[in-house]
Amino acid sequence: MHMTDAVESTRRAFLGTALTEAALLATPRRGMLPNEFFALDTAVVRHLGKDLVQEGDIETLAALGYAGLAPVVPDPAAWQHLIQVILPALDARKLKLYAIYCTVQVSREGYSYNPELKRSLGLLKGRGTVVWLPLRSDVFQPSDLRADSLAVAAVQEIADLAAAQGLAVSLYPHAGSLAERVSDVVRIAEKSRRANAGVTFNLCHWLRTDGGNGLAQTLKLAMPRLSLVTINGADRDTKDWIRLIEPLDSGTYDVAGFLLELYRQGYRGPIGLQGYDVASNYHIEPRENLRRSMAAWKKLRSNRLFR
Repeated sequence: MHMTDAVESTRRAFLGTALTEAALLATPRRGMLPNEFFALDTAVVRHLGKDLVQEGDIETLAALGYAGLAPVVPDPAAWQHLIQVILPALDARKLKLYAIYCTVQVSREGYSYNPELKRSLGLLKGRGTVVWLPLRSDVFQPSDLRADSLAVAAVQEIADLAAAQGLAVSLYPHAGSLAERVSDVVRIAEKSRRANAGVTFNLCHWLRTDGGNGLAQTLKLAMPRLSLVTINGADRDTKDWIRLIEPLDSGTYDVAGFLLELYRQGYRGPIGLQGYDVASNYHIEPRENLRRSMAAWKKLRSNRLFR
């Protein structure tokens, strides 16, 4: 098989577990981005880790036009809330559970993650939900290659659990973590040799680690396995988290230019709204951030260059 064909085959294999064939083959109306737009729970609750997404929050998402949600599930209690409250509320409004965020902790002895993932992942079978995997460590520095064998073993184990349910995983680059750069998650995903192991591009974390440099090259590296993207308003030339995560209608960074490059390189998958601490930092209610950001999204996705 030619290398290009092999890459495309791998891309379709893992994306097929996370997206419907209709979404993959959809032809956008000229001048309109085809990507579905969902919200991370960071944009839905005021205090992540303290507040849980409630049915009223999901009603807000539906009313504003979001396609679904991606919550953090750090412990068994959060899993129970996901199954008992979030999923019924999403289903009632025909919204999608795009991803669940489950941290993997890597030590010198091995790795660990929320055991509820193994016990309860089957409850998500058939939903096309992606398991987001941020890789963290208290003993290895960011991008430390010496931790790759442990990180790869963790990804293989969770990817196999997901594959058994027809699901995919996506490695989540997070500034300051073991896998903090796009190059880190691509390297580990490739080493895992799992077709359903994808990667995510997080705009705010990429701005923090790479300073907004080399976008085209970074996206080209990620594209064969790129399964999810997150965006938000942000300022250029800063490492300040407050200015790196703003409402989508704010900031000096050219989000429209980012989306255009993403489109040019062929990404048609879901895009999520990041909103970590926006409510606190900008003294606005989450609903207002969601409203403003949806209005901004509608403007951003309508561009004559998207054709």
